[in-house]
Amino acid sequence: MLNKSILMGRLTADAETKTFDEKKRVTNFTLAVDRDYVGSDNNRPTDFIQIVAWNLPEKFISKYLKKGELVSVEGRLQSRKYEKEEVHYITEVYVDNVYPTSFKKGE
Repeated sequence: MLNKSILMGRLTADAETKTFDEKKRVTNFTLAVDRDYVGSDNNRPTDFIQIVAWNLPEKFISKYLKKGELVSVEGRLQSRKYEKEEVHYITEVYVDNVYPTSFKKGE
């Protein structure tokens, strides 16, 4: 089976990181990804994709995973469910690689 996702978009907010112990860290952020067509309202529809990244370097997170930054991600789709009054299903992209695609002068 093949489960591969490659996306490019902008962060809707600064990435949030949680540390579980000294060696495990998970970073979550939402990526706004424009679709490749213009809708009847003359705008491109945008999808908001939930991203999960394990053990990214802290320096990378603080430098590149800020609101509005353009990044590319490569990973796989993964779904899960939870119950809170009713059953909810969530689909996320678990990333293997995150690439900054816009650099400031001097980088």
